[in-house]
Amino acid sequence: MATTSTTHQQLYEQRLASALARAKSARERPTTLLAREFFAEGGAGGANRYAGDGWRSLPRRLQNLAASLRDPASLAQGGEAVDGDDARVRLAAAVFFRAPPSFLDDFRQLFEALLKARQRQWSRENAEESMDVDDEEGGEGEALLLAEEGRLNQSLATLGWVSSGQLRRPFREALHAVTMAAIQEKVAGDFEAEGLLDSVLEWKNAVLLPWASNLVGSEAFAKDRWEAQLEYVASECFVHVRMKELFDLVTEYPDSLPAVRELTVALDRTGRLCYQSLANEWRNALKARLLHPGAETTQIIEVYINTIKVLREMDPSGELLEVVSQPVREYLKGRSDTIRCIITSLTDEENGGDLYEELRRQDAKPLEEAQLDEEDDEEPPTFDWEPPPSILKRRGVITGQVGRVTSSSRRTGDILSMLVGIWGSKDLFVNEYKIMLADKLLSNLEYDTDKEVHNLELLKLRFGEEAMRQCEVMIKDIDDSKRIQTNIHSTLGAAGSEVPVVDAALVSHIFWPALQSVEFENHPRLQSKLDEFSAEYTRLKAPRKLVWMKQLGTVELEVEAYEHDEDGQLVSHVKEVSCTPAHATLLAHFEDKSEWTSAELSTKTVMPEDMVRKRMLFWTNQRVVHAKRSHDDTVYSLISASEADANDQSFQHEDEDQEQAVSHGAHEEQERKVYESYIIGMLSNLGQLPLERIHSMLKTFVAGSDHKYDKTPQQLAVFLQQLCKEEKLECSHGMYSILKKRS
Repeated sequence: MATTSTTHQQLYEQRLASALARAKSARERPTTLLAREFFAEGGAGGANRYAGDGWRSLPRRLQNLAASLRDPASLAQGGEAVDGDDARVRLAAAVFFRAPPSFLDDFRQLFEALLKARQRQWSRENAEESMDVDDEEGGEGEALLLAEEGRLNQSLATLGWVSSGQLRRPFREALHAVTMAAIQEKVAGDFEAEGLLDSVLEWKNAVLLPWASNLVGSEAFAKDRWEAQLEYVASECFVHVRMKELFDLVTEYPDSLPAVRELTVALDRTGRLCYQSLANEWRNALKARLLHPGAETTQIIEVYINTIKVLREMDPSGELLEVVSQPVREYLKGRSDTIRCIITSLTDEENGGDLYEELRRQDAKPLEEAQLDEEDDEEPPTFDWEPPPSILKRRGVITGQVGRVTSSSRRTGDILSMLVGIWGSKDLFVNEYKIMLADKLLSNLEYDTDKEVHNLELLKLRFGEEAMRQCEVMIKDIDDSKRIQTNIHSTLGAAGSEVPVVDAALVSHIFWPALQSVEFENHPRLQSKLDEFSAEYTRLKAPRKLVWMKQLGTVELEVEAYEHDEDGQLVSHVKEVSCTPAHATLLAHFEDKSEWTSAELSTKTVMPEDMVRKRMLFWTNQRVVHAKRSHDDTVYSLISASEADANDQSFQHEDEDQEQAVSHGAHEEQERKVYESYIIGMLSNLGQLPLERIHSMLKTFVAGSDHKYDKTPQQLAVFLQQLCKEEKLECSHGMYSILKKRS
């Protein structure tokens, strides 16, 4: 055992001695000594001396290091033979092994300083201040750096650190940082100038290309295809600068068209990777700056239309548009006023903008045709006809899918069909237009329908004549009303009675949307005028008779009110006021009695008391009636001068009551009753039915009625649950049936 232990101890000592000898030999190698000297580890100050010099001393120290490689034999140890390549590898290994963490970052700073100095020198020579990267002049330090550049390039070429890849990361980082700053200075915020991308590429050829060629070496420059790499870097930086301005690029279109086209060229040079980044950046910009409650719906629609135009210019395949616009489409679909804003823009000449012009396009097609694929289009050929590009050339810019076929609407820029496509049905737009048309026609006191006829004819070209049939009837009703009213006025005038004061719009209620329905009793003097008009109409159109919508219309009155004159004194004068029939009825009662309580007016007019107080605010603010509180009631009286002055101190803001002729709530209630009647009927005949079957049958049977069924299964489920709460239906295990009353 003792002999074995001694043998192991000797073996251990031999190996330890051999390892110590190798360590000593490594420390004494010429390459190790050169690395120590390079980092000044053995001198006074140690590592701090290197840290103090930083990147500025690199050219001098690299020159000293490269000088040692001119005599490879001096780097040999123990008489071994060392060639130039072996010596270069050993020296690089020794230096990078002892390099501090900031070593590569120092090279990045050195390369950045050199490239910026080249940039400023080129700018001064070409008087091109717009491409300046830094406003500060380098001074003597910059001049010294440029003077050392030639020797630095020679030293790096001798060491082979750039061509072999050791300094590839700091070299590329410096190249990208300076290029990005230069392009940012040149193109940021400028969307209208043309040739910006060409000027960037010229700058690349004048500054980047010679600098990189000198630093890398002509052989490695050609081998690694650095010219193509530099063009990619310049194009990529150009794209990244524009990525930060995508939202502004869209909002300023078409003024930004030159910038859009140059961005497209730069994207084509960078490939699909940049397209994907662009799509993500664009979506995020739209979500952050547009899709929030603070943005108006009309503004969102305008930006969406510009986005369509810009992306069609950049990507005819439509793939980029599909990815970018998806959040906008979903957000618009969730806003309740989107369809109304679209219809308003289509028909409003003053504020319609792009959509107003879109409706009047000469090449516009019906929506059904505009939504067909381009392969299904059958257009007659013309002398300018060109065959479509090969299917192999139609490639998605993001997925790279070959044979990507665009739809006709995207190819021709049919923006209206794309907006309608958000909901997938034109019926919602037609119904909304009917409601808006009813409001316009009933508020048109002159019976002038020329503008509405023009808009209707244009809408018929896009939405189809069948869909607009009821709108034609509505306009015809107004035209007929003007003719019938003229006949009635002439007859009444010839009879020797007073000058007729009633103008009426006669509507066929079957073809009109649900109108406002609020019942009250007109003042007898007002009602007598209406009855006189009704009687004459019945005589002309027997056996037809009129049913007045009392809450609708406008009454023009002459009232005595108090207002301030030029001297600030309250004076009484007669003025004309336009109000609703309800307002006129309330005021007419003050000709019978000068003072009324709100309860008395409510009894006389069969109008809710809170509605009376609300409407009397109008006359109070007009300084025609004075209001005062008396116990739990409000007393109204015709105003005097002293009371008018008191009214100034207690002016009350009227709850604006601009009543529309068509009530959205009434229209929805009418639809609800239609759906309810169908559901009750089918459950009475067929017994229990599941949700899916009810949904399917409603789509089939309601399709032929005036009320289109366009609800989703989820919306139908909510409606059925409401009928269950009203104790009209019952639901058991997903099956709906008529609720059977238990006696």
